Amino acid sequence: MTVIENVIGRVAVLRGGKYSVEVDVITSSGFGRFASPIDENPDLYIAEAHRAVSEVDEIIGPELIGFDATEQELIDSYLWEIDGTDDFSHIGANTALAVSVATAKAAANVKGMSLYSYLGGTFTTELPVPVLRLSGEELFEYYVMVRDLMEITDVVDARNSVLKNLEGRDIGDYSKATEKASDELGLDVALGIVQRRPLEIEEVLSLVEDNNVSYIKPVGGEELFLELIAGTHGVFIDGENLFREKGILDRRYYNALSIKPINLGTLTDLYNLVNDARSERITPILAEARYESSDEALAHLAVGLRFPAMVLQSDSIAKLNELIRIAEDLGERGRVITFEG
Repeated sequence: MTVIENVIGRVAVLRGGKYSVEVDVITSSGFGRFASPIDENPDLYIAEAHRAVSEVDEIIGPELIGFDATEQELIDSYLWEIDGTDDFSHIGANTALAVSVATAKAAANVKGMSLYSYLGGTFTTELPVPVLRLSGEELFEYYVMVRDLMEITDVVDARNSVLKNLEGRDIGDYSKATEKASDELGLDVALGIVQRRPLEIEEVLSLVEDNNVSYIKPVGGEELFLELIAGTHGVFIDGENLFREKGILDRRYYNALSIKPINLGTLTDLYNLVNDARSERITPILAEARYESSDEALAHLAVGLRFPAMVLQSDSIAKLNELIRIAEDLGERGRVITFEG
């Protein structure tokens, strides 16, 4: 029933007109499909996408025929073995991720389960808080979040209200707009900021303290992160840049970690990093890549692996709608995870 009979690759078009690889995993009675996003290499041209398809059709696919699709960890481990490097530089992390997620979707399909239930089990009932992008300028990208979110649509209402009340384009203007949105909607609306270039430590601390900021992804060295942890309260300090540059996974430096599956390669690697972060009392946040397809799987990964929050682009309609469908599927059992810094 769950034995893999065929693996097919094809070129997929992503947001922004970029290219990647889409993979079908076919069993005797099930089917899974996933188009992998790209992030670090936005100039993945059609020739590179075709090369990835060839890797799937000529190397990976034939090797996986006969494997049981429910043996996720074994298959993911074998993808590393096929690649033969320590960073998926041979077959590519996007190719590995496409195969890995498509395999999980095929196994879930055979069992007649949603992907989030298959990954998380019977007691999966928690929904992540969506953090939506507003816009960007030279220093920051701006995001909106709702601290006391009750419905997935609350964050959409908050984004619309912030943009309606926005009177300028600097951090103070966005902060004031979130406060006006809070009054207008009766919700606790807050600002998220992602640094685009380094600033002086005192300047960063002042910007966070003086504005309605609940989330920041800083750019800088260890000292900046230590000062932010010591000098703020109730603010998520996202350590993605520090983790990726220096491999630091330590609650003393940051209390949240945004994780893009494309930077890891397989579902097993994603699962392991989430658990490692939790063991350090760091809040894992699932994040979109820069260029995504309309595939709904990210919403299922967020729910199934119990991410308290997920960072989305403003046009991620498919993923937001899938979260709404999952909430409907969960019914009275479903609840939004408490997302507190």
